[in-house]
Amino acid sequence: MIEKRIIELFSIEYEKRLLIFDINGFSVIYDYIKLLISRKFQVIIYEDIEAFRLKYEQEIKNSNDKYAVIVHSDIYVPYDIRKQFFEVEISLKSIFPKLHEDTVRRYIKDIDLISFAYGELYSFCDTKEKTEKFIIDKVFSRENIESYCVLLIKKLLPSNDKYVINANEWIEIARKKAQIDYYASKGNITIDTRFVDEKFKNFIFNGYQKLAGEISKDVPAILTKIIDIIANGKTALIIIDGMSLFDFEVISRYWEGIDYDFYCTYAVIPTTTAISRQSLLTGKYPRELKNPFSLSQEEKEFLEAIKKKGYTKKQILYFKGYNPPISYLTKFLVIIINDVDDLVHAQKQGRVGMYNDLSLWAKSGKLQKLIKELYEQGFNIYITSDHGNTCCVGVGDIRNVGVEVETKSKRMLVLKDFAEYKDFFTDKVIKYPGYYLDKDYQYFVCESDYSFDNKDKETMTHGGISIDEVIVPFIKVKAVI
Repeated sequence: MIEKRIIELFSIEYEKRLLIFDINGFSVIYDYIKLLISRKFQVIIYEDIEAFRLKYEQEIKNSNDKYAVIVHSDIYVPYDIRKQFFEVEISLKSIFPKLHEDTVRRYIKDIDLISFAYGELYSFCDTKEKTEKFIIDKVFSRENIESYCVLLIKKLLPSNDKYVINANEWIEIARKKAQIDYYASKGNITIDTRFVDEKFKNFIFNGYQKLAGEISKDVPAILTKIIDIIANGKTALIIIDGMSLFDFEVISRYWEGIDYDFYCTYAVIPTTTAISRQSLLTGKYPRELKNPFSLSQEEKEFLEAIKKKGYTKKQILYFKGYNPPISYLTKFLVIIINDVDDLVHAQKQGRVGMYNDLSLWAKSGKLQKLIKELYEQGFNIYITSDHGNTCCVGVGDIRNVGVEVETKSKRMLVLKDFAEYKDFFTDKVIKYPGYYLDKDYQYFVCESDYSFDNKDKETMTHGGISIDEVIVPFIKVKAVI
């Protein structure tokens, strides 16, 4: 694993003062600064010789604390200081000396999987051709992927069953789970990660309702907060309907030349398009929406919400598709892409089918082209999803019951005026407390793995409370090359 290699490279277990030369920006590839902080190092970015000299003499020289000084440029570091530190250079070459650096860089999102296989590389493969062969034949082999996923599975949840996992920790678990599901689909192997949902359900019933109180100026705790964060200047928000973290794992591997920050946020439950996307576009919780069960008012409410942020009607554009009619007046643009959701609801081969279909869609380059065009026009670009998706088996169709919700989803049921709940599939359905929702209704969602489809029908859908449906990507595009 890449973390273990970095620990060994830095001699973290033995050294208390590290001088790390990171000239090529390895911290972008792997956040070793976070690793250093977790090991009680005080991290200092070396930028000014005189400023650091003063800090060294006053604070570091006679201290017993751990310090890691990181040098990002070819700047002079005095010899007497260098002697007091363990010097190390971090780069792809120093981590993988037996491989061709530029070739490894092409597979940077798979660096941990490469590191996992690297331990069994006993000869040099430092040419482009040999490294490519090693990655294709060994790194992406079914055997290596399966062993890697099995190891990750063991580390997915805390070993202490009594430990209470918070919202941010669930995001990290969701990202790791998505990575496992991605590799399992790529290798066409069966890896069961569904056990995560049983634990996550506890968070939904005991922690999810607190997200509205979370305050952050950079990353929204819940989709409802996105508008408040991004409504500033010339902004473009791309909403990829139905995109899960698994889907983004596939899609992002085709984003060559797009530099971005990858965060996550929580969708609004029930995770239907009408409820969650309207909450995203208006900054309102579902109980505040005029009609949370239908998309008929979506554009109108979106326009009203953005005008309250200081934009004029002529500056706002709501569009579905890849060719928005942007004018020189456009200052706030929302683009809705339905392709992923369409693939989800038409899917007949589960995650493996989604992997294949998403790969073909991502290869088309339509989304990348849109991002590049928006960047060239000076927009601050954000990309997110209204909800994710999950694999299900039908427990039977329910008709003419409850409130008709404008959605293809069959993972939830809404009953009005406290209508009698006739114990529909009681072992497969949960009553949801209705956080952020109108209390005049009762809400029911299917247990993980089930949907109100025809009995035993295998499908992919959304609307429930699984981790794949609830935690979604939130992307900030930094640059386009």
